[in-house]
Amino acid sequence: MAEVLVVDDEPEIRQILSYLLEFAGHEVRTAADGEEAVAALAEHAPDCVILDVMMPKLDGFGVLRVRKERSLAPSARVVLLTAKSGERDFSMGWELGADEYVVKPFDGEELLARVEDLLSLGPEELAAHRRAEREKSALLERIESTFSRSSPRRLIARD
Repeated sequence: MAEVLVVDDEPEIRQILSYLLEFAGHEVRTAADGEEAVAALAEHAPDCVILDVMMPKLDGFGVLRVRKERSLAPSARVVLLTAKSGERDFSMGWELGADEYVVKPFDGEELLARVEDLLSLGPEELAAHRRAEREKSALLERIESTFSRSSPRRLIARD
């Protein structure tokens, strides 16, 4: 099937994801932090990367920046797997080249389905998917920003 690079600073998460992906027939490599991830991407481009955002040394967003700057594994699909769920985080991930965003705690079957879906997309479909996700994220960020600037009193209807 496909080669997947799993990047997470939590050994248990790496182990769970490795088992899940290998059971589905994928070849798995792992990295424990962002620096190891960059080295792994430079060594050999995987088909997909499952990338934690909050890690020591170099976070997931930093890995995406380096990947973009150095053109490392440009055709690899990227799934961000993180506890960060704010719209600004989503927007940043999409802008830096993520293809999917999964929030921890995650459902293994759902994550595997997203990986499989991403791997099945052709280049044009993937580009359209990325555009749609960026547009959706930008809209949600504007909505979140509007409500965070509004005072609670202005949002409550008065009799």
